Amino acid sequence: MKIGIIGAGAVGSIIAREFSRLPENTVQLTLMARSTRDGFTILEQGVKTHHEIKVHDVNTVTGPFDIIFIATKTPALSVLQGKIRDLTHADTEIIYALNGMGYDDVFNSGIPGVVYISGQQNDDYIEHFVNQKIILPEQKYKYTDELIALIDNNPSVNFELLKSSNFNKMRYEKLLINVGINSVTALSKNTSKIFEDERMVKLTRQLLDESIEVVNQYNTDGIVIEHGFTDYAMDMYFSYPRSMGTSMYYDVMANRATEFKYIQQFIFDMKQDHSIKTPVLDTVVTLLQAYEKK
Repeated sequence: MKIGIIGAGAVGSIIAREFSRLPENTVQLTLMARSTRDGFTILEQGVKTHHEIKVHDVNTVTGPFDIIFIATKTPALSVLQGKIRDLTHADTEIIYALNGMGYDDVFNSGIPGVVYISGQQNDDYIEHFVNQKIILPEQKYKYTDELIALIDNNPSVNFELLKSSNFNKMRYEKLLINVGINSVTALSKNTSKIFEDERMVKLTRQLLDESIEVVNQYNTDGIVIEHGFTDYAMDMYFSYPRSMGTSMYYDVMANRATEFKYIQQFIFDMKQDHSIKTPVLDTVVTLLQAYEKK
């Protein structure tokens, strides 16, 4: 089985680290990014470890691959459209290891994933904070089912690749998790430390409550997010290391484009009328739109 991973940041590198532990006679792994590197270093629990997994220039790689994980930022999808044709065959399964929603149709064989991998790409190393899990829709896959079995049968691989019949609800819940913490960390230019401030806690709770109301009224998937989800999300944020940022926080701090189109903007655009008042969500989207237009 040939597996390609596009993106050698925090998500792609952590996936590559774990999949590199699968039997070499069964899995051929290729990690790709915008430039070539001899490997990467991951900081975890205070310890830096270098992994000699070559990072290939995606523009020089030819396929085809049986499975491709796209672990870039969502703005890169349009750039990859032409290249993907060189990396796939008729049955290639493309797994979106991305944040947000609204990009499923970019590739015909795209499979959405709910990604729980928190980390940060620094200049010369990747800091891994928490989680190593991707959840997929419950359906039959030609190659991914084989990969899931390989992972399950190799205890040295510390990664969860799961299928769930409750996928659509999990996806909206992850979207809401991102809306809450990504918004307030990016716009405050601060890490999870902000949740030590009761005013920020109150603001985040209101943002989540508004977003949940929009999802419940306007989603077309029959999904209902329970009232207690805000408490669940806040408990998750409180559990994060105080020094931990979010993907959108790191993008803003590096003056890069963000993924807000597929996170905050996606929920904002679900509203079909003005019957729901969402003052915090509206303000967040307006400020992030202004940031993108700089």
